[in-house]
Amino acid sequence: MASKALMNETLLQLKELETGYSGGKNPVVISRRIETSLALGQFVAILGPNGAGKSTLMKTILGHLGPLSGEVLWNGRPLHQMSVKQVARCMSAVLTDKIDDRYLTAMDVVSTGRYPYGSLTGRLTQEDRQIISSSMKSTGVTQLSERRFFSLSDGEKQKTMIARALAQNTPLICLDEPTAFIDSPGKVAIMQLLKGLVADKTKTVLLTTHDSELALQFADELWLVGKNHTFEAGTPKSLIENGHINQLFDQEGVIFNPTTLRFESKHDKLKL
Repeated sequence: MASKALMNETLLQLKELETGYSGGKNPVVISRRIETSLALGQFVAILGPNGAGKSTLMKTILGHLGPLSGEVLWNGRPLHQMSVKQVARCMSAVLTDKIDDRYLTAMDVVSTGRYPYGSLTGRLTQEDRQIISSSMKSTGVTQLSERRFFSLSDGEKQKTMIARALAQNTPLICLDEPTAFIDSPGKVAIMQLLKGLVADKTKTVLLTTHDSELALQFADELWLVGKNHTFEAGTPKSLIENGHINQLFDQEGVIFNPTTLRFESKHDKLKL
């Protein structure tokens, strides 16, 4: 466990960030004037309706998309000034891309997390192997080591991908929809696992999710991305109390109940 001083260390800053797509004469702006930061040991969830720009923001933070304006800073350094290998040693990603190779085992997949540290020959050192083994143990997938990755359940695959990110040994782990396609108990298990990595491994976790109720339960902070280019950041409690959750998600027939922390129908149940 890191000291309290380290726990407050700012890793990532977003300064007047504008996200979107710059192809063609007319850039497509998704989000504007994002001003926030991430500190070591935080669990942050990005929430918003479909099409609001959650994944676009994540891709911009990871450097897969360039900002339309503003900056992404890592420890005060602009991300665009860093090499791919340097970024890979700062932040790891668990994305929705599928691995279709039918010959890779779970351990093979986790081992790829060591590539940013490897030699030109690609050989794993004893230290690499120890880190891979420890990462698989921490995520509960050691027993899957020799299983073909394609044969795993969605929940097992996601835990294996989190083990790969853990093996990459970065302060920040970014995940895009980590609970998608997983059953309800599995969703909770994934969120508990990530919360444990924050507490036990002093990782910073940033994720996008449609599972708003789980995010409200587990996240230390929420980033709310709206379709009209809005952005709000704060604790779940503060964003609930000031009405931002309701403003973002309430729609005809469905509202967020601040008391139960659930989305509920506005209408009475139909009488038989």
